[in-house]
Amino acid sequence: MPKKRHFLSNAYEYFNTLIMVFYLMVGIPLIFFVLIYLQYEGQGGLQATQRMEILLHIVLPISIVASLYFAYNIYKKELQKRQPQKFQEKLRTFYEVSLYKYALLSLANFLAVVGMYFSGEQLFAGLYAIALVVFSLNRPTHQRIVKDVKLNEEEEEWLRSDKNFDELQ
Repeated sequence: MPKKRHFLSNAYEYFNTLIMVFYLMVGIPLIFFVLIYLQYEGQGGLQATQRMEILLHIVLPISIVASLYFAYNIYKKELQKRQPQKFQEKLRTFYEVSLYKYALLSLANFLAVVGMYFSGEQLFAGLYAIALVVFSLNRPTHQRIVKDVKLNEEEEEWLRSDKNFDELQ
């Protein structure tokens, strides 16, 4: 009976899993954004901000910025704290820490969508666009993994190969 493959089996499985998680975290808030945007377009479009409300126009944007900030801050601190030594441990660490980062980036996008839903204002569409661009700059790539978990040249080759990771030890 063939052995079940897991995300740390080889580079293809690893990147496939990482990219699927990334696009899922980007896609869910995007679906809600599109639905809400189309709803408001049917009602005449998004409006400019008419009056300031503390919760909607101050707390929510600060929460969006804080979520973006904490996504990077937690990501960097966790990578520095863990410092794995083995190749598969490094890949697992990158995956786990990236999940936290993607969740916080997704939260920033979702908060902008919530703001747009409750206000119908252009401000939140702009904040969503900014959060989406920041999120898209964090797509998992070979270079990001090599740099962030400090892979040596041999490990970098393994990451680019089609070999089974279990055979590389």
